[in-house]
Amino acid sequence: MEKQVLTRVFSEPLQSSGRWPLVLTIALFQACASAPPVEEEIPSAEGYYQSALEKLEGESLLFFFSDVDYPGAIELLQEVIDNYPYSEYALLAELKIADVHFERENYEEAASFYQDFVELHPSHEKVPYAIYQNGLCQFERMRGSDQDQTPTQEALAQFTVLIERYPDLELARDAGERIREVQDRLANADVAIGDFYFQRGEYHAAIRRYRSALTEYPGHTERVRTLALLGMALRRMQRPFEAEQLYHQVLALGEIDDELLDLVRQELAELEDEAGGGPALQRSCVTDPNPACENGGR
Repeated sequence: MEKQVLTRVFSEPLQSSGRWPLVLTIALFQACASAPPVEEEIPSAEGYYQSALEKLEGESLLFFFSDVDYPGAIELLQEVIDNYPYSEYALLAELKIADVHFERENYEEAASFYQDFVELHPSHEKVPYAIYQNGLCQFERMRGSDQDQTPTQEALAQFTVLIERYPDLELARDAGERIREVQDRLANADVAIGDFYFQRGEYHAAIRRYRSALTEYPGHTERVRTLALLGMALRRMQRPFEAEQLYHQVLALGEIDDELLDLVRQELAELEDEAGGGPALQRSCVTDPNPACENGGR
């Protein structure tokens, strides 16, 4: 009896029993479950890099503004580095990330990327560019003469290295022009401290700072003023011969304001008088107008 029932069940059309849709659904589900997943294709190194450049170009808004997706560009550039670390595009991506930070005025972070590039790829053709950009990062971070001069010193170091290693490059010539301003900043910092000590009557400390500015940065713009102040500090330390020599240098150069120049002349005349050379010769109102000329003197 049982055999007959089973035979009838399996011989009946599936459509009439309503089981066909259920069986078909189960079969389709099992087929889908057993199929291997489709893997998403990873873009090439060039593809990632070009996509990053497109994001950096931005999109025009109302024909006037450019909406640049900096975070998205950096993310794509990092994908190049992570997925293709040994490709040339990975090196370009490292530099481009640094450039993006520089463009956004994140100078400290940009300098870190440029420095890493130089250390990791010392023989790469872009090393001079990375050194120069690192110097620019420090240059942009320079502060006033009364503040921390670490970025200024680092800017000088980077530009100096560039000039010494790659003297024939256009970048080196530009670095040389910037060094003058960097040295002025550093010299002015020393002179400002010297002025502070001078005003407090601490002439020995002032002399040390003035000498430092003249020795370390002999071409700084305010060199003549520094010479004059050094001479005055030396005179007050009872070192008249050294002071007199410096005063003569100052008068020969003459590149300071009239008030300080007159003070140097006055002190030099006093030194000559103290040395027993008699009173200084009176200045001529014809060749060298001075306050005494107001009374019609000659």
